[in-house]
Amino acid sequence: MTGLRWKSALNRAATCTATAVAALGLLTAPSVSAAPTGGFVEYPDPGRAPCEGIYHEASGRIFVEEIVNPGQNGNIGAIGVLDPATGAILRYPLPVAGTTAGGAAFGGDGNLWFTYFGASSGVAFLNPATMEFSIFPTPDPASTPTDIWPGPDNAMYFAESIGQRIGRIDLGSHAISETPIPGGGLNVPTTIMMPGRGNKMMVSAALTNSIIEYDTVTHEFTVHRVPTPNAVPQGLTIGSDGAIWFSESFGAKIGRIDPDSGAITEYPIATPEVPAPSMGPLVLGADGNLWSANGGFTGGSTVGRFNTTTHKIDYFALPRPASGPCDIDSVAAANGKLVIGQTTGGAVAVAEIADLNAIK
Repeated sequence: MTGLRWKSALNRAATCTATAVAALGLLTAPSVSAAPTGGFVEYPDPGRAPCEGIYHEASGRIFVEEIVNPGQNGNIGAIGVLDPATGAILRYPLPVAGTTAGGAAFGGDGNLWFTYFGASSGVAFLNPATMEFSIFPTPDPASTPTDIWPGPDNAMYFAESIGQRIGRIDLGSHAISETPIPGGGLNVPTTIMMPGRGNKMMVSAALTNSIIEYDTVTHEFTVHRVPTPNAVPQGLTIGSDGAIWFSESFGAKIGRIDPDSGAITEYPIATPEVPAPSMGPLVLGADGNLWSANGGFTGGSTVGRFNTTTHKIDYFALPRPASGPCDIDSVAAANGKLVIGQTTGGAVAVAEIADLNAIK
């Protein structure tokens, strides 16, 4: 499938001065926290509901998924590019009218891939060198892909929440293929897509209380039912022990799926300090701990650190209350940095894992 290409208005105006671009509302330079607050440095992004910040290691920039940022073509969302040195954010409105972005991740081709949904559905990428979009609609315009991640076979995999399929787009040909998830209908709503063990990808099926593994070679599915009723499993990652670890947003637990037996063990994470953590996305940090963004559903404002050996959890308060941390970048965490979008707080928070570990 051939992608349709748009040059962003900002790229066409690259020769304009920063003042002229700012006057068009395409560039903002918010004030940056002068010093870390509780280990975090914040970059304000008010009114645009930043959900995810993806660290671009080669340049040091942070690509920000902005859920609310209407543009001239009737779109709803945008991709922002944050310069941590200045706090300035360059914005690239999505090229598809009536849509906003779902999950995002850098692919093996070096591009920032993301899903989009709303008036139509599909996957797209932003080339970080040219700032040019390429879009690839899904066969079903109502499929509503929610998250995307690189697979083991030179492809990006994405979860279709309404379409109830696992989608695959080849990084060479850009051809899209889809595999229906067993259950049909709305029986298996999918949310977060992450790499699994070996050739597998895995998704959290929050409303059916399940974690699903998908084998990219055999196309077989393995469904793991969460023991706690209505736990709403959301975040998931492969731990340093090779097991699948997942968060329970309403169950107030972290779960572990044994890599050999498939048995599930759950660990309570409520504390007197944080009695209702509402844990969301979960990532493996460079220190071997699991780090989580908590409170996206409830307007909370903490980051959790869970030790997979002692099963002890510690919480770190984000600088602004009721910030609604939406997502946490797993690639940055693997390299020792936490990058967190705060949807209701209107900011991106960044911390070095070593700095937080030095606090407690």
